[in-house]
Amino acid sequence: MIRYGILGAARIARAFAREKPGNAEIAAIASRDIEKAKDFAREFQIPTAYGSYEELVQDKTIDAVYISLPHHMHHEYTIRCADVGKHVLCEKPATLSVKEMVEMDAACKKNGVLFMEAFMYRFLPVHRRVKELVDKGKIGKLRYINFNFCIDLKSQVLGTFRGEKEAGGGALYDLGVYGINLSRYMTGREPEVLESRIHRETPDSMDELTFVTLRLGNVISRIACSYTTFAYSYTVSGDKGVIHVPTGNTGKMIENKLIFTPQGDYSEDIEIFAAMSGYRAQAEYFAECIEKGEVPILNGEDSVRQLRVVEAVLEKEKPLF
Repeated sequence: MIRYGILGAARIARAFAREKPGNAEIAAIASRDIEKAKDFAREFQIPTAYGSYEELVQDKTIDAVYISLPHHMHHEYTIRCADVGKHVLCEKPATLSVKEMVEMDAACKKNGVLFMEAFMYRFLPVHRRVKELVDKGKIGKLRYINFNFCIDLKSQVLGTFRGEKEAGGGALYDLGVYGINLSRYMTGREPEVLESRIHRETPDSMDELTFVTLRLGNVISRIACSYTTFAYSYTVSGDKGVIHVPTGNTGKMIENKLIFTPQGDYSEDIEIFAAMSGYRAQAEYFAECIEKGEVPILNGEDSVRQLRVVEAVLEKEKPLF
């Protein structure tokens, strides 16, 4: 059985620890605050708590590490884990640049360990079903994707790394990356960035509101991400119909659904998906990859391609207002 260790005791780590994988054990938690680590361990029945990240990295009984640290720390700790032979499940965004991701991927390959970027939403059945329907031609030829991931979080992220541009804070790295990933997933293509409109209070502050237009072959994708508004859904449109997913990419244990509307008809075909944990499914999938020695779908090379798009968005940035 694969033994996971968790680096960082932030909110996302709690979501991961709460839904325990059936084929793996969460064996250790590390925080820079030992009391915080101990409280976390007690709450989630984790055997070992460490007061430093390095202690967990050096724990020889740990097979894989779930990295839930601030975005700008992913690069350093992925390489540290790889260098001591630990597999890495790293929260999105994998890191902040293509250069860093190339180095992370090289370190994992050099040391014979697996790397996976933790896009939890990919393990929810609703999104897999949308992909299946698109591939089967249910909506005809896919032409347009409209993705919204906007949550009014500005007051909550200020004073944290998510509010700091240099630490990879802001709506694009935190929320917009889902839209980029989903667009790549649905089309099987790598995008060209046509437009990038971003609002920042100052040039050195985080992006609060970002609109991106991508072209993926014959498909156009419009992505909106924000810390100052609320919108939480996506739509894929073709020449024979449209599929709408009103629950977006939530990590919460809620019922999901998709709504198919055929072209020229106002009827709706609704499919309901029972509440389940994408975090658990993700952890189980990665553990299975480790056991079988199989490269995961969201591997280091895929993360390099993902970050090329993010970099292009930032390179083409123009003021929104």
